[in-house]
Amino acid sequence: MYPELTATFLTESLRNIFYMDNKQQKYRSIDSLYFDFDIEVNFIKRIEFAAVPTDTGENGSEIVMYFKERYYEKYDIFKIDKTRQQCMVVERPVRKSDDLWEYVVRLIDNDYSSLLDVSGCQVGDTTRFQSNAIENFIMQILSVALLGD
Repeated sequence: MYPELTATFLTESLRNIFYMDNKQQKYRSIDSLYFDFDIEVNFIKRIEFAAVPTDTGENGSEIVMYFKERYYEKYDIFKIDKTRQQCMVVERPVRKSDDLWEYVVRLIDNDYSSLLDVSGCQVGDTTRFQSNAIENFIMQILSVALLGD
């Protein structure tokens, strides 16, 4: 392993760069050693496309996608690795054959203007799980109920 690429080394380097004292051109320490990193790791299973989607999700319409295995469930959000677009599963998956599952999804965007980039949805291209929409929705409801926002 490379010691200069460890989380401790990177955290210390970030702290020293961010809190550098301009007058003395030296590093100065701070009291808090807490940093929040948003890191995507590669331990999440990748699911391959079994067929190219024919729809593009125009105007927020549903897209039918085919995968080689059943991994996602209704309300799951996944990301297409090549295009980094996010989709939410809106129906339960349907088994078409032993290694072919049909999913009905919607593209996640702010104003329904995005179209699915099918260049990242070719046979063998991968997706990965991101989140579950119901869990996020429940957490928002609980925060509003508890905090009164």
